[in-house]
Amino acid sequence: MRTRHINKNLFTLLILGILLSGCSAQRDFLSDNFSKAKATHQRIAILPFDVQFENPVNRNPDTRTQRFFSQQEREASLDTQKELFAYAAKQVEKGRYELAFQDFTKTNSILASSGIRLEDIGRHDKAQLARILGVDAVIWGQLQVVISRQNRYSMMPSYMGNDGVEANVNLYDAATGELLWKTNMKQRPNNRMDTPHHLTSQLIAQVAKHLPYRTK
Repeated sequence: MRTRHINKNLFTLLILGILLSGCSAQRDFLSDNFSKAKATHQRIAILPFDVQFENPVNRNPDTRTQRFFSQQEREASLDTQKELFAYAAKQVEKGRYELAFQDFTKTNSILASSGIRLEDIGRHDKAQLARILGVDAVIWGQLQVVISRQNRYSMMPSYMGNDGVEANVNLYDAATGELLWKTNMKQRPNNRMDTPHHLTSQLIAQVAKHLPYRTK
């Protein structure tokens, strides 16, 4: 009986270790002015993310591969924005956030009509973007996807130590332009079913639960 009890404890610790190894987060930055700014925030817009794909196995891709990744990165930028909006909206429905997230289609429509290109969002002043969008704050982030598998059709993909997805997510105040909060989160593959899209979706779901507006 004692042996079974010990084995059960070891099994529980092993499962916990696997779960913790999958997703990790560094210590968040929170501005001293966040509480004051938070009281004025009623509507937030999520901007398209800056997404970068990296394949350490193929450091010198040909032009065709570069075009593919450029298009893939563009699509992933919009997909990440869409998923974060959807996951954040679910948190609002559950009563965990008492504010509104502007529909991503409205955000992108306003950006396009204002002549702001997707690839230029990272260089724009975030307070100015927030004012153009008519919101109190904006969320913008950078997502890096590292893939080392040489054959994406392989049934037994081999992952390297840096494989996975990493997101740096930032919250900017519309009134002052101040960076109020930022977090860094990572998601690492644990099995062959962990595709880049699956890992990204898992990570964005965690980001949505991790925003600094949570009430419960």
